[in-house]
Order: sequence, then C-alpha cells, then structure tokens
Amino acid sequence: MRILFISLACAALLIGSQPVIAAPISRIAAVVNGDMITARELDLQVQAELKAKKIDPKKNASQVSDIRRAVLNSMIDEKLVYQQAAKEKLSASEEEIDKFIEQMVKESNLTPEVFRQQLAKEGLTQKELREQAKFRIISQRLMARNVAGKVVVTEEEINDYYRRNMSGMTSGRARVALLVYPADVNAEKWAADIASGRVSFAEAARRVSVGPNPRDGGDMGFVDIADMAPALVQQIAGMKKGQVSPLLDMGHTKAQISLLDVEQSENADMKDIKPDPGTARQIEQILRQPRLRERFEQYTAELRNKALIDIRN
Repeated sequence: MRILFISLACAALLIGSQPVIAAPISRIAAVVNGDMITARELDLQVQAELKAKKIDPKKNASQVSDIRRAVLNSMIDEKLVYQQAAKEKLSASEEEIDKFIEQMVKESNLTPEVFRQQLAKEGLTQKELREQAKFRIISQRLMARNVAGKVVVTEEEINDYYRRNMSGMTSGRARVALLVYPADVNAEKWAADIASGRVSFAEAARRVSVGPNPRDGGDMGFVDIADMAPALVQQIAGMKKGQVSPLLDMGHTKAQISLLDVEQSENADMKDIKPDPGTARQIEQILRQPRLRERFEQYTAELRNKALIDIRN
C-alpha cells in the first residue's frame, strides 16, 4: 500500500502476473513484533507500485530500490496499525466495509458498473478492495481515538480561508464539469493536450470520460458546495471561472474538473463575510486533513519506536 491515507478515495493495488524479484515464499523481508512480512508479499506490492507509476524496473534500477524501501516501510506501518487496533479492540464489520465501499463509489462520481469495470482494468480484486476499505476504517478509528482530538481548526481560520479563497461563492454554489479518465487511458497525455489547447476540456470529456454527463462535456450543473467532497472544494477554491484543474487522484481513477461558472457576490465589502454552515464544515475538513496526516505520521513513528522490528530484506 503506497500510503496510509486516501483524500476522496484509496490508491489501487495493481497486482501483476510477474514479481519484480523472484523470491521463495519462505523468505522473510521483515518481522514486526513477531508478525512476518514475506519477500513474496513485498515483491507483489513493489510491482503494484511500479505499475501504478509506469516505471520499467529494467531501466530504473535505482528507482526500484527506493520504491522497494518505501513500500516495505508502508507495510511495516500497516502491521503496526493493525496490531495497535487489536490492542484497542478496534475492528471493522463486513457491513461497515460494505457501506465504506458504497461511499467510495459515490465519491468517485462513477456508476457502480463503471466503478467495477475500472477495478477490473486495474487488476484489483474485490477481496483486495475490501482489505483496503477495512484498513481505512480501522486507521480512521485509531485517528479518532488517538489523534483527532489534538488537531484543532478555529472559527477564525475557517473564516479567513473563506474570505481569501471562496468569498465570491456567497451562495455556496458552483457550476463544474467533471472528466473522469478510464484506467486504460493515458490521462497524463490527455491533460497535456487540454493544457496546450490541442483539445478542449469538453471534447476530451465527450471522447473518453466515464464520469457523469460526458455528452455535454461532463457538465454537472450548479452544485452546492456543502455537497462536494472537501478535496473538490479545495481545488475549486483556487480556480477562476473557465479554468481547468491539473490531474486529480480520485483513488481508483484520475480526473480533471473545469470551473464553468460561479455565483458572484453582490456585496462589495468582503471583510465581514462568513461561510454558511455547510461550507464552513467543508473548509474545516480542508484545513484538518493535512494536520491529521502529519499528526498520524507522528503517531505511527511513535509506534515504530516502541516496536521490535527486524528488517531482513
């Protein structure tokens, strides 16, 4: 698993047909408080990361070494999270995993059928998806118990963010278009073509998008900011009318958005403007997420310091 946290959705574990480095199943890469990570498990996740980043291991040996080290560290952290969750009697039921996956599908802006097709193209099995969802749920519960209370976002910070970034959207609505790239399409090339003007955003959406309303260029109409994912609100906040975003990672897909229109304020004096409750909640999440990630990294580092870890690979 490349990272312990995901913004709108998890990164895919793309399992291929050949390991990067063949290893006997009995070889041990690391032991974490008595729990083993085999070389085979490590090889599979390294290959997943290489495939996701489109790195040829034959041409980039130094990158493979760096990625292998990073993946092993991530797997060690994952072991520590599960071990700590077991100590604190934290778990995730099958029903909770089902609901979490349903929310992932909703936030992807894909239909359930297209979402399943994307997973199949990436080689991600339902079992692996459920394992990702389980880990996310347990991580969130550990954060809620041990980290979240130490992260504070003040009302003043929320109001200041709103005035600096979003005060033109006083009604809390923006008209956006969404382009969701299929897993088997070169999203980077399409994004470059859009940026250079070789193809318009709307035309690209009509030709390749698996997101909503591709026939009309992905136009989603006016959307209440309170109903948007925090990551989408953060992106829109830094955009002007007519602009197209860079590529966004939506877990199992890549996407771009175009800000088609905003509802302008009729009040020229913005000093005392405050967000509506729904927008304020979204801004709070925007400001909290990086602080939570930083604090959780510190928390896992503390778990590492207390753990018995034997790295053999």
